[in-house]
Amino acid sequence: MTITLKLALIVITAIYMFLIIKSIRKKKMNVSFSLFWIITGIILIISALVPNMIEYISNLIGFETPSNMLFCITIFVSFYLIFNLTTILSEENKKNTLLIQEVSLLKKQIKKIEQRIDELENSTDSTIKKVQKNNYENGQI
Repeated sequence: MTITLKLALIVITAIYMFLIIKSIRKKKMNVSFSLFWIITGIILIISALVPNMIEYISNLIGFETPSNMLFCITIFVSFYLIFNLTTILSEENKKNTLLIQEVSLLKKQIKKIEQRIDELENSTDSTIKKVQKNNYENGQI
């Protein structure tokens, strides 16, 4: 790897890490999710600084070329991220269903309370009218 490529990789990774930290501070990204991206950035910086590290690891594991190892790792990491996000999405769907049920129950309770208030207002109005009629008939008004 040429020195220019190494410097470019380090600069781009530093920008990448800065954006991750910035999104954590603005609370746009959860810390638990950002750990994966921070670790990825650290690995990229280490691989740029340590010469032939990727070639050594790929030979140690048994890959013919380092690019095959990188593609394999990328595919497995992608599968992990997809699985993790699918799990989180399923949990959020369950929470949404529960929330919808709770809101529906609360709406039903509010409707019952409003009906009881209307009934009480109607009965109070009729009682007041009866009292007023009795007072009028008795000459008190």
